[in-house]
Amino acid sequence: MIRTIIFDIGNVLADFKWREYLDSFSLPDEEREAIERVLFLNPRWQEIDRGKVPEDEILAEACAEAPRYEASIRRIYSGAAEAVSQNSYAPALLRSLKELGYRIYILSNYGKTFFEDRLSCFEFLNYVDGRVVSYEVHSVKPEPEIYEALLERYKIRPEEAVFFDDLPQNLEAARRFGLSTVLVTGYESIVEGLRSFGIEIE
Repeated sequence: MIRTIIFDIGNVLADFKWREYLDSFSLPDEEREAIERVLFLNPRWQEIDRGKVPEDEILAEACAEAPRYEASIRRIYSGAAEAVSQNSYAPALLRSLKELGYRIYILSNYGKTFFEDRLSCFEFLNYVDGRVVSYEVHSVKPEPEIYEALLERYKIRPEEAVFFDDLPQNLEAARRFGLSTVLVTGYESIVEGLRSFGIEIE
């Protein structure tokens, strides 16, 4: 029986629309492509989420890779938290689950500065019983350490928990710990996933 529900944030409870955010700067194609390459589509973005290397060092690396565009890189990075916005359904969804008596947790890859910038905007956090965010434990999904941190910190019994995430590799890693999983492709997939475990929300 499911008693615990675990949610990712990005593309589950909130949208990460970095392409739209980048569009808002109306950059020439060459400059835009360079910034995509050194920031958003670069492995260093995961290192921001991991939180081991200071963010200013990571940003300096990105600027060194595309020095012509340093000013734009720094300007875009400084406001990148704005690329994430809470999904309209998220607060009501978690509130309904809390009212039904479920324990709710967050397991998300997120950089420290960006996460702290969004705290006041994420109303759904008012309904969670706990969270593990990647920068806190210096591990990112799908690495096993971040799952271990959540399960151990909150004494979660995997056989009583289901994890909602938008990336198959993160769900595969969760299943290795005995968690049930649901692949999120939108709100309806969340509702259907809950229903598959006998959980009905209004």
